Amino acid sequence: MDKATFHNEISKIVAEHRLDQHPYVKLVNQGKATHEQLKGYPIQHYEMTVRDSASLSASVFLRMQEIEPGSPARGAAKSFAEEALGIYSDSAGHCDLLFELWEGGLGLPKTQLKKAVASSDAMAFNGCMYRLLRLKPQFIGAIGLMEEIEVDAYRMLWKGMERHYGIGLQHLRFFTVHYEADKEHGEAGHRTIDHFVTGTGREEEFLAEAQTMAHFFWKGFDAMLEV
Repeated sequence: MDKATFHNEISKIVAEHRLDQHPYVKLVNQGKATHEQLKGYPIQHYEMTVRDSASLSASVFLRMQEIEPGSPARGAAKSFAEEALGIYSDSAGHCDLLFELWEGGLGLPKTQLKKAVASSDAMAFNGCMYRLLRLKPQFIGAIGLMEEIEVDAYRMLWKGMERHYGIGLQHLRFFTVHYEADKEHGEAGHRTIDHFVTGTGREEEFLAEAQTMAHFFWKGFDAMLEV
């Protein structure tokens, strides 16, 4: 597959799964979601990405260091520092930011979120990330595509929660921080894809993996609508 075609197919996956177009995101943005549906975002996202964000980003760094020490690994190290500690956004670890939304924004105990059972699709998405990390680390740039897919949804969610549900910005940092951080992570994902996949003959294999991840990411948001 030539480079232009490959890039076009990647763009199609991103465009078809952009989460600012998801019914859940639109519902929250318009103030039409119930309180139970508001709980759906942290419950599903905790399972999909947030609970493991620090350990996953650390593992990405180690895998990148194994397959090619240098620039790709340094980028992964920066991502770990942000996910685990919020160093570059001057905030907090991204798991702590989600707890801020749950406890301060929704007024619920942290233990309830930690014990919540997410959907099978959310679990499948989490499994896809570990699968790539373990079996196909050269494809890890697909995770950056997922971050790109969600960027504009962050803004819609925080605006809706602030405007319609009276949640203060101090409890919405999960969205405001990710809105900025994931722009960079999305760009880094494209660079990683070009570095490790473009021109290798594995383009179709990569696209299948990215499509599967995007499918389960979207379905994880479907589960947020269920009460």
